[in-house]
Amino acid sequence: MKFQEIKEINFKRLNMIQDLLIAELLNKKEIKRDQPMEWSLRHLCSCSQLAKLLALNREIDPEIAGIAGAVHDLYIIQTGIFENHGPIGAPKVKAFLEDFNSKFGLECGAISTSDIDLIVEATEKHIQKAEFNDKPFVELIKDVDALDRFLHGKATKDYYFTRSEKCLKEMVFSTGTPS
Repeated sequence: MKFQEIKEINFKRLNMIQDLLIAELLNKKEIKRDQPMEWSLRHLCSCSQLAKLLALNREIDPEIAGIAGAVHDLYIIQTGIFENHGPIGAPKVKAFLEDFNSKFGLECGAISTSDIDLIVEATEKHIQKAEFNDKPFVELIKDVDALDRFLHGKATKDYYFTRSEKCLKEMVFSTGTPS
């Protein structure tokens, strides 16, 4: 999907998923968390937005990218636990998205099995920032996660910084000169 060809984007599924995640997060205020609940809230929303922007530039479906940006830390939202949250959280993301399809698929449109698989794989591997691969969707979510930390002023070093710098250059220089 080329940016120049887009006239309108439907984010009905993404908006519903964000609503569900925010409600789940607010319902679990009392659990002990490795990171503040407010960080999880900011992170799920801003990663979703950044994923849509980068996806448009990389010719990836922006809604599916936005959904992945929102759900990639589902395990942290549900449990408050940061350690190894990608691999442990991947099956939970799959179950969450399948449950979304069963409850809201008719109303919002179901997420395809192949898109769920992409989101699950990106969730599983997004913590492997030092590893680069040839899977554009996985790389997108790794990049978004790193860039979001940087843009929120969190300590950003090594591969997190490398990815952030790459994304910023991509976003700034790909837009060209205003007409």
